[in-house]
Amino acid sequence: MTLPVVPYEPAQHADALFRFIAKVLGEEACAKRRRVIETMHTTMPGHDRFPLRHVIVDGDKVAGTLGYMPADFWIDGKRVAARFTHDLLVDPEYRGGGLGRVIVDNARALGDFFPGGMWMTDPCRKIHVTCGFDEATPLVAYSLVLNPAAFVARRGMTELMGIASRAALSATRLLAMRRARREAARATLRELPRFDPALDGVWEKLASGYGITRVRDAAYLNWKYSDHPWLAYRSLLALRGGEPAGFLVWRLAPPGAAEKRVVVADFLVAKNDAASFRQMIARVILDAESAGMESLSMVTTQPWAATALRAFGFLPRAEHNSWVVAGWQKVIPAEWLRDTDAWHVCLGDSDGDLWTGSI
Repeated sequence: MTLPVVPYEPAQHADALFRFIAKVLGEEACAKRRRVIETMHTTMPGHDRFPLRHVIVDGDKVAGTLGYMPADFWIDGKRVAARFTHDLLVDPEYRGGGLGRVIVDNARALGDFFPGGMWMTDPCRKIHVTCGFDEATPLVAYSLVLNPAAFVARRGMTELMGIASRAALSATRLLAMRRARREAARATLRELPRFDPALDGVWEKLASGYGITRVRDAAYLNWKYSDHPWLAYRSLLALRGGEPAGFLVWRLAPPGAAEKRVVVADFLVAKNDAASFRQMIARVILDAESAGMESLSMVTTQPWAATALRAFGFLPRAEHNSWVVAGWQKVIPAEWLRDTDAWHVCLGDSDGDLWTGSI
């Protein structure tokens, strides 16, 4: 099947794109996607980096789509332009026609640096790999159970297994709350309604300790979190000696979510500054527990941060978190595909949470 892959032009393709998304995902999911896609084309930093999306067209219909999120990365102190792939969708009526491979191969052929296609389904990962993306070491998500009874009930365990799991998780939760209260007592934190551009230099300095990480400036942080059209993020500023030492962005589960899971979407502290990191995590744990949340999840590629999480009782989740990259050969060393310590990556570096709030 040969159908054209063309750059998405909102004035020309929007109606067909959203009819297609509603058909594949349903009206509610389409409405949320539409609101975010429209902000991407109007207010997202880098929205002038055409194209932001390709579509496969069949007459007046859209048969498939793949979006791109432009981003800048600090790589050994140099600012480098990049893109994420996201939102790969193909109309089920065209299944078997290879349209997914066609549109992903078109993306790789752009020649840009794609530092992550994350949290994708296994079929989506396979399409990316088939089209020349390389797999990096899978990312690890860590979770802390705040409501053992709800956690066990959700997983449908046998009675004996449920009793044992609740006992173990209850003990872990008790220790986590004790440690969180100790850390919070020594913390100097401030709520951040919005990120101040005057602090962009601070975030650049903190990022300089990592081999590679996304540029986190006020323009990006406010667009992604403070001004999100329907998810309510909260931001914390850590202070040391009265000076900013880092930030953390998190959110409660959206209303009506099947699981009341708190997500830490983003954080930045100096590499190995476990103290500031622990203090912000402690605050989130206490607030999440007070709000009646069931669990708390986040991702980190930094071993020192993973150690800090384990000390609170966080455990690695069992699922495989795919992470594929392309166009990296002239940008980063080959060993960085296996050495996650070189990267500072968080859940917010993906599109999954942005679109669905389900991570």
